Amino acid sequence: MSHAIGPTRLIPAIREALGDEKDPRLALYVHVPFCSSKCHFCDWVTDIPVARLRADSRERSPYVTALCDQIRFYGPQLTRLGYRPEVMYWGGGTPTRLTGDEMRAVHQALDDAFDLTGLRQWSVETTPNDLDPATLDTLRGLGVTRVSVGVQSLNPYQLRKAGRAHSREQALAAVPLLRRAGIDEFNIDLIAGFPGEAVESFEETLHTVLALDPPHVSVYPYRATPKTVMAMQLDRELVEARNRDGMIDAYERAMAALGAAGYHEYCHGYWVRDARHEDQDGNYKYDLAGDKIGFGSGAESIIGHHLLWNENSAYARYLLAPREFSAAHRFTTAEPDRLTAPVGGALMTREGVDFARFRRLTGLDFADVRATPYFRQWFELLERCGGRFVETPYSLRLEPSTIHRAYITHLAYTMAHGLAPERA
Repeated sequence: MSHAIGPTRLIPAIREALGDEKDPRLALYVHVPFCSSKCHFCDWVTDIPVARLRADSRERSPYVTALCDQIRFYGPQLTRLGYRPEVMYWGGGTPTRLTGDEMRAVHQALDDAFDLTGLRQWSVETTPNDLDPATLDTLRGLGVTRVSVGVQSLNPYQLRKAGRAHSREQALAAVPLLRRAGIDEFNIDLIAGFPGEAVESFEETLHTVLALDPPHVSVYPYRATPKTVMAMQLDRELVEARNRDGMIDAYERAMAALGAAGYHEYCHGYWVRDARHEDQDGNYKYDLAGDKIGFGSGAESIIGHHLLWNENSAYARYLLAPREFSAAHRFTTAEPDRLTAPVGGALMTREGVDFARFRRLTGLDFADVRATPYFRQWFELLERCGGRFVETPYSLRLEPSTIHRAYITHLAYTMAHGLAPERA
C-alpha cells in the first residue's frame, strides 16, 4: 500500500539504493500547478478547482515559499550523496504563469541547493497566451535552454471546445516571439484525434505548424482520461468518439507529413530533424536513465527504488509540510502495476526496456516483474493491439513500426470500457 514518507526514512532509503555507486544520475522536475484555463482534455487538472488553478501572485505566494523550502531541504542532502543534475524540466500546469520574481526565487533555491553546472538542458513549458517578450527575457536571463509550447490545435472552434485560453493568432505568433528572444530550441505540442475533429482540420494545423519550421514537434494521440470534461462528454455522447482506425489514420497522416518534411520519430510522438534538438528530459525518463526528483504539489519522483508523489488533492497539505511526500511506494513485484508508467514509457522508445537500467532504477529484475500475472496479461494485450516484441539478452522492445499502432489501439481499447481489441 502507498503511504506518506518523510526525510527520516527517504534519505536512508536512497543511500541504501545507491550502494557503492559513484556519481549517480539525476533529473530535476519542478511542478507549477497554475494555468490560465482548465482544459477539457487535461487529466492533470481534473481534481483542481478553477479558482486555485488561476491563482494570482498573492495567492501563489505560499506555494512558491513551500516549493523553495522543499528544494533547499532536499537539494543539499542529494548533493552530499553524489547527485549532480543532468537535465531540468519545469512543467505543470503552466510555469510561465509565474511572475519573473517568482521564477527567479525558485531558480535561486535550485541554484543554492544543487550544482547546476552540469545541466545539459533546461526546458520550460508554456502556452501561447502566456508568452510575451518580458517573460522570454526572464527565461533567457535565468538560463533556460528550451521552451515547449502547448498549441494542441490551430482550429479556433477546436480550441474553444478543448477549453484552451489561446487563439490561433497567438499560437502562430509564438514561434517568431521565441526566435526574436534568441530561443532557438523549442517544441510545438499538437494533439491528433480530438473527438469530433475532422482529420482535415488536424492536417491543416500540422501543415501550418511545419511551415514555421520548428526544431521539435510532439504529436500526442488524444487520450480520454476519466473525469476530464471531454471524457464525460464522450460518455454522454455529446461529442463523437474517434474509433481506433480513425485515430490511427490521423496519427499516420502526421507520420507521413513529418517524414516528408525531414523529421524522424525518436520516441513515440516526438519528432526532430536533428538529434541535437531532442527533448533530453524525455530521453532521460523514457530510457530509464537514472533517478528523478520532483518538487511541488503534483510532482512525481522515482528515486531510491521508490515511486513518490505529492497528489494534486493534497495541495493544502503540501503547503503545510513540503518536506513530506503525500504518497510513497517502494517498487515490489507484489504491486507490479506501479511499474506501468516506466515500462510503458520505455516501450515507446526504439531501445525499449534496458534490463540493467531497469534494475538500477527499481531494484528489481525485469524477468521477475515480467513473470507477474499483471505484466503477462498486459504484454498479451499489447500484442493483441498489434505490438511485436523483440528481445535480446539485454533488453525488451517493441518493433518500431508497431509502436504507434499498439499504443493507439491500447488507448482505443481503454476508451471502449473493456471491449477486447482486434489484432491490428
